[in-house]
Amino acid sequence: MVRSPIKSAARVLEVLELFAEQRMPLRQKFIVERLAYPQSSTTGLLKSLVSLGYLNYHRASRTYFPTTRVSAVGGWINHFIYGSGALLEMMRRIHDETEEVVALVSQNDLFIQYLRVIEPDHPHKHPVAEGAMRLLTRSGAGLVLLSRMTDRAVARLVRHIDIHAGPGGKRVDLPRLLAQLHDIRAEGFCFLSGIPFPEAATISMPLPDAPHGIPLAIGVGGTVARITAGRARIIAAMRGAVEAYRAGIAAIPPPELEDDAGISHL
Repeated sequence: MVRSPIKSAARVLEVLELFAEQRMPLRQKFIVERLAYPQSSTTGLLKSLVSLGYLNYHRASRTYFPTTRVSAVGGWINHFIYGSGALLEMMRRIHDETEEVVALVSQNDLFIQYLRVIEPDHPHKHPVAEGAMRLLTRSGAGLVLLSRMTDRAVARLVRHIDIHAGPGGKRVDLPRLLAQLHDIRAEGFCFLSGIPFPEAATISMPLPDAPHGIPLAIGVGGTVARITAGRARIIAAMRGAVEAYRAGIAAIPPPELEDDAGISHL
């Protein structure tokens, strides 16, 4: 069964995302109309965010704007994920050598989530929004992340994915999926065409474990014609960049550990 988010929590995040999109002070009327929220509940929501210190209210202009507390809440995440910058350097290298969309992806429960996306300048592309999510079984990056798991673990996840799809949803063909994952393990990458768009294709590879321990994958996407024609070149570019990334993170010293007394040890 598909789970619906709690309405009040979803609205808080949607308001903050609207500010990220507009990047300017907004009046309540604009927020109500843009997000199609009831006037009364929007008033309460905005006043609550002001009282908590996440929004600033300017009485003269009657506008709201996020405070630095919003950025402080998540400001540490980029450093936690990207660390020394080796991930972004790898993405830029692949983008420069392939001239296609490059996406960094992580697993998020039953889904993949696009953490960072670099787009080329040309129009022959199918970009995806950063933060967007898709089922693991419906993307090349998801398949390479599944390929790092045991068949038993994959079968457990598939059961949950089928439950998520609901009674009328399409079931995952587990034997076919396991055979597909076997091929991905053998080849070290996944070429996927026609998913999620008929005219789109992707090549995805798993990344070595980063210091933070979050499973990640890298994907290159574009039109079927471009990705198919450049398949060998794209795979070579990705492998070279991934190996350079692997060497880079291997050189990063492990974090210091603290004992119960708070004393650091190397």
